[in-house]
Amino acid sequence: MTTVSPNVESDRAATPTTDREDTVCVIGAGSAGIAMCRALALRDIPFDCYERRSEIGGLWRYPAQGGSTCAYMSLFANTSKTVMQYPSYPMPDGYPDYPHHTQVARYFDDYVDHFGLRKHIRLETEVTRVEPATGGGWAVTLGDGTVHRYRAAMVASGGRHGVPVYGQFDGTFTGREIHAVDYDGPADFAGQRVVILGLGATSADIATEVSRVAAATHLSVRTGHYVVPKILEGHPIDKLSPFMKKLSVEQRRPLLTLMIKIVHGDMTAYGLPAPPYKPGQGPLISNSEFLPAIVHGRIAPKPTITAVEGRMVRFADGQAVEADAIIHCTGYRIAFPFLDDALVSGGEDAPPLYHLVVPPEIPGLYFIGLIHSMMSLMPLAEFQSEWVGDLLTDAVGLPSRAQMWSQIRRARRRQDKRFHSSSGHLLVDPNEYERLIAAERRTYATTDRADVRTVTRWKR
Repeated sequence: MTTVSPNVESDRAATPTTDREDTVCVIGAGSAGIAMCRALALRDIPFDCYERRSEIGGLWRYPAQGGSTCAYMSLFANTSKTVMQYPSYPMPDGYPDYPHHTQVARYFDDYVDHFGLRKHIRLETEVTRVEPATGGGWAVTLGDGTVHRYRAAMVASGGRHGVPVYGQFDGTFTGREIHAVDYDGPADFAGQRVVILGLGATSADIATEVSRVAAATHLSVRTGHYVVPKILEGHPIDKLSPFMKKLSVEQRRPLLTLMIKIVHGDMTAYGLPAPPYKPGQGPLISNSEFLPAIVHGRIAPKPTITAVEGRMVRFADGQAVEADAIIHCTGYRIAFPFLDDALVSGGEDAPPLYHLVVPPEIPGLYFIGLIHSMMSLMPLAEFQSEWVGDLLTDAVGLPSRAQMWSQIRRARRRQDKRFHSSSGHLLVDPNEYERLIAAERRTYATTDRADVRTVTRWKR
């Protein structure tokens, strides 16, 4: 267990040039950051938000201005708008069930303007250092070298998409080799022989569209996953009924298993590895075109790559193919380059956080959106932000440090039993997590419940 006192200035801490001890710092103006800004604005808590890119929206912005992005020209959401949207502000009725990334980015703009947040957001401003300040609070260093002191810091930047991870194999590949974060679209791969590493939502999308123009598309898969269509009986597959939302992951599993069996059958029938877990123990891949691309012969599933020699790619089953390009859809490593390692160490795949938000030993530091939802991040980021807003106004409190550590350990043990290890400790069922945060706010309320703000669900 790492203990870090916010009242002890580190050796690297600079003297703040501006003292804003009554103000909160929000780092990042992506989907989580703007949700936190809204919660602060509703409570009249002064705040500054810094975003290193030239526009809000974070990883949903394409092309990237001032940073990398997970978006690409043809990207559509893989969760439906009713599941994806913020509870307080719905997506327009005119949006399709699965909006294009440009529509999602426009929705973020509308959200920010609706709640009057833009004046608090400084674009093209990078945060390079966040550390405990002398006398309390947090010293935040910006890219121009200025240092500002804040009462609290909200980390809503980087997180699960901090650093791209590349697949490992012996040898040197002499063709083109990129990570999914640098993928712009299929045009660059027209007529080429392409090998794609990894099986997830991104690789299924990229493999499907590359296969339409490539001479050959090979998909190297280590771990199998369940694939479901985006639409079932005319409705988005992730839009659960009120009854289904009340069920636990385990209670929904028989229905999910039956649906997958009826719609797609066994994943091994498509040449993919059998998932090493039961439906619901890991995220689903929602894609209506991926499996048809396999059965049409446009995508050829392959096992893991063992070695490369020039343009030759060798697989674990002894087969080999010539390739012009390799695309690594192999995920990301969590990283917060502006935080000292001592502040975020101690977790296998993330810092140990109470309810995935609060570091028990570090008052005044909060993580928003560092979570892997089975459906969509945005609603959960808004619930997290409401809770943190309550904490900052003392409308609710926190349990003791010992109680928080006990809960973290219990949650991780439960996570290990419920979910497959490849999902990490950040995977949550969104409906269960919403109830968890609501119960936390009720249990530790320090004021009359009428004074504690809640997310207002938009009524059409």
